[in-house]
Amino acid sequence: MRRIILFFWLLTTAATTLSILAPFLEYQRIAFAQNIYGILRFICHQIPSRCFWIWDSNVGLCSRCFCLFASTSLVLPPFIFLNKKFKKQYMLWPGAILILPILTDGTISILTRHMSNNTTRSITGALCGVGFCLIFLVRREVY
Repeated sequence: MRRIILFFWLLTTAATTLSILAPFLEYQRIAFAQNIYGILRFICHQIPSRCFWIWDSNVGLCSRCFCLFASTSLVLPPFIFLNKKFKKQYMLWPGAILILPILTDGTISILTRHMSNNTTRSITGALCGVGFCLIFLVRREVY
């Protein structure tokens, strides 16, 4: 199980790193940046108005996906080491509650004309990343 968690951590860390690397390479006029944007397009829509901007270019992921992957890659390692201190039943409900804001924001955006801003997308993405970590680690048998 540790290998699966390690693979998941490497995947989220790679996506976060590549999304920051792409605008830097584009700023340096290195053509490989377009390949990185193409790879990240498989996991995110990359609408420029919904992305963070650095080096006069948008980050390779939208603000919601970027914060989701970044929070997952930052929170997952401590949860692996602290997992024995938590009881399994106490991790599932907080994880589910932390995912509710992203579901609410997405549903409201789809059903109404309300458009959330990057701050809201960032907060809901970060909370969802932590919630996924909690729910994912509940399945882990440590006892």
